[in-house]
Amino acid sequence: MKLRLFLCLLLAATTAAHAAEKKPPKAMRLKGDVILADDFKAEKLDEKWIFPKGEEAAKFETATGALVMDQAAAKGAVIWRAFDAPVEDASIQLLVKPWACSWIAFGFYTPGERPGAQRKINIAVTPTGVVAVRDVESQTNLKAANTRVDAAKEWQRVAFESKGDKLTVMVNDKAVIELKTELTQGPKAGILLNLYGGKGSVGEIEVKKLK
Repeated sequence: MKLRLFLCLLLAATTAAHAAEKKPPKAMRLKGDVILADDFKAEKLDEKWIFPKGEEAAKFETATGALVMDQAAAKGAVIWRAFDAPVEDASIQLLVKPWACSWIAFGFYTPGERPGAQRKINIAVTPTGVVAVRDVESQTNLKAANTRVDAAKEWQRVAFESKGDKLTVMVNDKAVIELKTELTQGPKAGILLNLYGGKGSVGEIEVKKLK
């Protein structure tokens, strides 16, 4: 009887644990042609992703199907990847979980020798679910929205669509920010992800060229 009771309790605990782990939101159906995609399920990070290296640099690795970003001894964690050719209008969709950091941000960079310095705007996601469009040069928010979700504990699917001078930010298939700004115009040479204040995860990233 004791063994049977123990097994029943173990089964109940296991079931409860799996129930608490919510599945990531489904992918949003964005229009366009895929020009970059990575689900980070490979044992090692694709060499096309570039980041500073050294003893005082941030750490990047793939684990449990995600890119784990660790600021470590660096001032921040920055990683980028170039497109095969620049595009004008495009969208980024990714899973994000800023579980132990101040924020995770992502966006496009324009052609140039220093990708980190070639950004105009990015989209920042905080552990409390605040999503903001940020002017990189002035470090100010152009517009923000509170999604009222616990982004530190649950995966959120966030998308950023840039078309002409119009940008749209979507969270879990819902538009939360619409904005017109010249900062989103022009050729886009690649994408850049950055994190500040600890550790966080990114998964299933996809970039589409808009028609």
